[in-house]
Amino acid sequence: MEFSAEQLALRDSVREFLASPGYSWSRLTGELGLTALAVPEEHGGFGAGPVEAGIALEEAGAALLAAPLLSTTVAALSLDPAQPAAAELLPALAAGTTIGAVALGGPVARAGSALHGRVEHVLDGDAADVLIVDAGGDLYATGAAEVRSTPTLDGTRGQATVHLSGTPARLVAPGGAARARDLLHAALAAESVGVARAALDLTIEHLHTRQQFGVPLATFQALRHRVADLYVQLEQATSTARYALRVAGTPEFALAAPLAKLAATEAAYAVTKEAIQLLGGIGFTWEHRAHRYLKRATANHLLAGDPAALRRLLLARVYSRL
Repeated sequence: MEFSAEQLALRDSVREFLASPGYSWSRLTGELGLTALAVPEEHGGFGAGPVEAGIALEEAGAALLAAPLLSTTVAALSLDPAQPAAAELLPALAAGTTIGAVALGGPVARAGSALHGRVEHVLDGDAADVLIVDAGGDLYATGAAEVRSTPTLDGTRGQATVHLSGTPARLVAPGGAARARDLLHAALAAESVGVARAALDLTIEHLHTRQQFGVPLATFQALRHRVADLYVQLEQATSTARYALRVAGTPEFALAAPLAKLAATEAAYAVTKEAIQLLGGIGFTWEHRAHRYLKRATANHLLAGDPAALRRLLLARVYSRL
């Protein structure tokens, strides 16, 4: 589970870039090429893999990145390059000149080359140039859907409801819907690990600098125990999320991905909620970024299946293998 020297260099580069002021989508995709990481070289990418994409998403979560990196990455990874429409679309997604989003789980039907239906809670659907839509288990690409932004708890990025009424679309991944959902689960897990890590680091720094009765709060055993419990939960989630990305492309991914999403989003929700308590009065202020971490963690906790839905999915997949 250790990162290689190249992967550590990638992590440090992304972390440094996101910590600098004035970054933009064009710089994120142009200078760092983060949307090209997992795209095959023959389609304009760097030919890395889901692990490298996950490293970038962890850092994006820690920085509360408000750009559509996660949705574009999942859209690109969901495509089948053997399909002509997918091969045509991949270079633009890799370059970041086209923003993608995945619309999964809605009641969408296909009639010829047109789609009919509705999909809610599409992450970054309001910013996407192309939508990858699940219709009967196959994935279709369309840029002509009616998209309506919806209010979200997490104000750092948008969601949308997608309406399809005879919308023209092209096949980009036969039978690819289940894999696309697993990729979305794994991506949300990686991002949630970054959110939890940043919130916990922020809390630990506060406990070491804030004093009570003439000593740092970090010297109080009760607070140390609470932080230790959060750290253990975060470490378990980190291992689960990174393992899921390592087994992408294998049969094990179907179990590892929803399990990673379950573990990582529950850890992120627990850590960010507890962080506000441990930060004391300052944690409740609108100016402090603790509430932003909690909102991102809460949104990720519910997107693409809440904990109950993920447990049902895992149970069904385990039983299907018996």
